[in-house]
Amino acid sequence: QVLDITERVRLEKERRLFEIRLSKINEYAQRLNNAKTIREIYKLALDAMEKTLGFEYASILMLEREFLQLVAHRGYSKVWSLKLPLDGEKGITLKVVKTGKSIIVPDVRKEKAYVKGGEEILSELAAPMKIEGKVLGVLNVESRKLAAFGEQDRRLLEILASHTAIAISNLKRQEKLAALNAYGRSLNRAKTVEDVCERTLDAMQRILQFDYVDFFLVEGRKLRLVKTRGLNYTPKLTLPLNGDKGITVKAVKIGKAFYVPDVRKERVYVDAGIKGVLSELAVPIKLGNRILGALNVESKKLSAFNEEDKRLLEILASHVAIALSNIERRENLEALSKKLENLIRSSTKIMGIKDTRQRIKEIAKTIQKSGWRRVVIGRVDENLERKELVTVGLTKEEIKLLKERKASGHVWKERLGPKFEKYKIGEFFYIPWRDPWIREHFFHIPPEIPLDQAEKNYLKTAVPSRRSEEEMVDWHPQDMLYAPLRTPEGRIVGILSMDDPVDGRKPTREKLIPLELFLHQAAITIENAELIENLEKARRELQLYADQLENMVEERTRELKQSQEQLLKTQRLAVIGELAGMVGHDLRNPLTSIAGAQYYLKKHLNLEANARVREMLELIEKNIAYSNKIINDLLDYSREIELELTEKTPKSLVNEALSLVEIPQNVKVKDLTTHKPKVKVDSEKIKRVFTNIIKNAVEAMSKGGTLTIKSRKVKDKLEILFEDTGVGMTKETLAKLWTPLFTTKAKGMGFGLAICKRFVEAHGGCITVESAPGKGTTFTVTLPIEPKTEKGGENVWLKPLESSLLTTTKT
Repeated sequence: QVLDITERVRLEKERRLFEIRLSKINEYAQRLNNAKTIREIYKLALDAMEKTLGFEYASILMLEREFLQLVAHRGYSKVWSLKLPLDGEKGITLKVVKTGKSIIVPDVRKEKAYVKGGEEILSELAAPMKIEGKVLGVLNVESRKLAAFGEQDRRLLEILASHTAIAISNLKRQEKLAALNAYGRSLNRAKTVEDVCERTLDAMQRILQFDYVDFFLVEGRKLRLVKTRGLNYTPKLTLPLNGDKGITVKAVKIGKAFYVPDVRKERVYVDAGIKGVLSELAVPIKLGNRILGALNVESKKLSAFNEEDKRLLEILASHVAIALSNIERRENLEALSKKLENLIRSSTKIMGIKDTRQRIKEIAKTIQKSGWRRVVIGRVDENLERKELVTVGLTKEEIKLLKERKASGHVWKERLGPKFEKYKIGEFFYIPWRDPWIREHFFHIPPEIPLDQAEKNYLKTAVPSRRSEEEMVDWHPQDMLYAPLRTPEGRIVGILSMDDPVDGRKPTREKLIPLELFLHQAAITIENAELIENLEKARRELQLYADQLENMVEERTRELKQSQEQLLKTQRLAVIGELAGMVGHDLRNPLTSIAGAQYYLKKHLNLEANARVREMLELIEKNIAYSNKIINDLLDYSREIELELTEKTPKSLVNEALSLVEIPQNVKVKDLTTHKPKVKVDSEKIKRVFTNIIKNAVEAMSKGGTLTIKSRKVKDKLEILFEDTGVGMTKETLAKLWTPLFTTKAKGMGFGLAICKRFVEAHGGCITVESAPGKGTTFTVTLPIEPKTEKGGENVWLKPLESSLLTTTKT
């Protein structure tokens, strides 16, 4: 019983001592948290181990990358250093780091891992300093006594180690946060993305103390590794954002940090060239809802990262996002400034162009230079119907498709109306292909059709882009942007449409502001060009009218002169006709007497006995006939023409004419005329016309040839064509062909074709000729099937020209 009391007293004494020591350690906790430097924390921890816990030999070891290093100690007779490699086997403290648990060694002589120091140490106690499961270092105490440490010592040292770990972690966090804030301020001085990348990687290694660090940027629909640290080179690595590979890709997709404690168990992991990687942490570089890239860290340890690492990396990523955004904004401002400068410069150039089409072309080129690969300007009328199309950046095939698939003015009125108001960005209308409403109402594709199928339908109705989705960021290749070119008075003079942005991004209001300013100027430019063009057109029309008026005066003067000449010519011809009639009558009487005398002599002389007399009589007979023909031609040309109409066929008329002409053996005649249609003509006169044409054709083919005669019905007229293969006629001959008294023959008065022309015209028809030297001649006689008749009968009259003699007599 006495022993029990003694034991209880001892236990009570130990309990009180433990509570006193625990209370003092908790007091140290407050002081540890207020420490300003790591050295102050080390000193307070050693004080607590020596003065409060009563340990003679105390030391603190911290993890420094791949080593466990002695950073502070108390009680030892000499200053010494210790640096244990983490992959080694020596060191009780190293075993604590590896297991994460405290260790009591009653007799170090029996412990193989013990590292002998300068004192005669017999026992050792080591406790890990842990925060959120991650070991930061070790508190270690030693004694020259065997089994010097008990469970209470272990518990107290573990509590002190926990307080110290929290203090160190808080201090390091504050230091890192301060460093990150300083880094953030320095990032604002970065001029380029490359500069941001270098500074960020520095911070990840020096401030956050990660060994393997990566900097990724989103480029279009891909995530590209810009630079890495930890390797002596940067691997070429680009990951598709729509793929399922890459821890960084997953972080970008979900828009938050993605931590993999063991990459061997993660199917999306991609080996980027670092051997032995076991854990990875990726954090998106995020600005609002927009993902710009990712920061990535890797380690060759399992579960190497904790929540603290994630928070710090997220803070760093936020600084990077702001820096990248500032650079982008600055670059955009510079680009906008350049665009404005180019627009102003182009405006000056455009104003100097007079031709409207060239002006519009220059406007389109200017817009293209502002960042759009394809630009179309349709110049429209008041109903928005396109009257001119100007393109830049389109192929010939695309321009052809654009013209074939043009939208009407009614459609454009709808597209510029309230239905599309929600798609406006300033003055522009942005048409997103992925929007089902747009596909239905703009491209007329039912919304239930899947997107991939819809694109095939689109290819049939529009002008598809040559770009792929991979080349774009958030712009779809089939998206488009359009705007009306509106004058200050509100009149729309054109419609601008463009697509395929060079940067692959949807337009923002900020980016479109310079173009908006240019829209109004472009509209005024087109309007001014139209005014100038209209003025020039009016000037040309006035000049043309003046020229026409002058030409009309000249033409009228010429006509009056020609009329006067024609009148004189007509009067001369009329005189000739009148004289011809008078001469013809006077000559016919002696010719009749001569013919009678010739006939008498022929009957009463013995012509067989005197061949010479017979020859002379035949010569007289021929010349009487020739003279009679001349008299008849003179009389026919001078007298009124009265037609006796009968119904005939083309075939019968040609056959009768051919029967009157002697056709040489070397001339072949092809009669291709038909029996239809029947025509009312004066057969004798038309037969005489045909006979004259056939004789002339035969004479033109003295060396042989072919005469082809054809007939055809043309509307209410009949055409008979005489085509010979003779010598043809010159232009000079053709010009005088119908003139009376003109002939190319050795004999003849030149009345033949003139009379033919009068006969045909008396029928209400006409006669034409085509010829060229060496290529033959074609005469075409055109006759009405039903000729017009004068009132009171069926006869058609062609009265003779009024002669000057008759006029004089009347006068």
